[in-house]
Amino acid sequence: MLKKYILLLGFFSMIIPVCLQAQQDPLYNIYTFNQYMINPAYAGIYNNFNANLITRKQWAGIDGTPLTNVLSLHSSIDRQFGAGVLLVNDQLGVNNNFEGQLSFAYKLINGISTLAFGVQGGFISYRYDYNKLNLAFVDDEGLDLNNDAFNKANFGAGVFYMNDVFYLGLSVPRILNAEVGDGVANSTRYQPHYYLSGGYVIKSSSVSGFLLKPTFLLRYTGGNQLSADISVNALFGNVFWAGVTLRNVNGIGINAQVQASRSFRFGYSFELPTNQLVNDNIGTHELSLMVELNVFKGQFDIERYF
Repeated sequence: MLKKYILLLGFFSMIIPVCLQAQQDPLYNIYTFNQYMINPAYAGIYNNFNANLITRKQWAGIDGTPLTNVLSLHSSIDRQFGAGVLLVNDQLGVNNNFEGQLSFAYKLINGISTLAFGVQGGFISYRYDYNKLNLAFVDDEGLDLNNDAFNKANFGAGVFYMNDVFYLGLSVPRILNAEVGDGVANSTRYQPHYYLSGGYVIKSSSVSGFLLKPTFLLRYTGGNQLSADISVNALFGNVFWAGVTLRNVNGIGINAQVQASRSFRFGYSFELPTNQLVNDNIGTHELSLMVELNVFKGQFDIERYF
């Protein structure tokens, strides 16, 4: 059965269209417990209701750096289906963008293994506050001060495989380019991002409640732009997670999560660049609050590691 899953994963990767980069997707660090932010196939992957609130300030201390707030809600709908809602507000310099997405997932379950296919659709509202700019000249032909807002529909797709100790996901959350024109020329404000993620759980046979979880995330955009996260997290006493992430060899982060109860998980991440930016900011900070409940018939508690 696993061979069939791998073949389906390969087939799905081929039918996702290859697209071209402009504005970047928001970055996250505490995503290994909720990949719904980057993969709609994760919706309802576990048979419960999940709510996750994340706020992230990148390179604090530098004006105009990204501030991202995310609210995700997703749930199983019986054992074979999942659905969810993703709301994102991303602020960067003069940009203030809002995104809303609805998703649906279908799951193939074989014992402890699950293969899920997901799609999502919604819109992104782009807003530009040019009053934040201190311009020496206002007649730059490349700057259209009258084009300060536009809305674009988009949709995405993903596939996610997991069992008790392993997961692998492939997704393109927003497939369409976001282009805007002034009647003379068009400019591309957003190009698709492709994500490949995976992880493995190494359980200790001698220490109860301890395990290691190495994970990776590859992100590709047009123009051969490839970024990579490599992380290792450790679980202590089935309650406390601690880990380290290396991002693109020019940033390093540490994170911690506390499983306060079966229903509540609190997380914090701190990152620092390893390049020249290290002297100009006080790091990147990310906070996460996750709630998991059994609100529908057939839902149940489960011990999970990703």
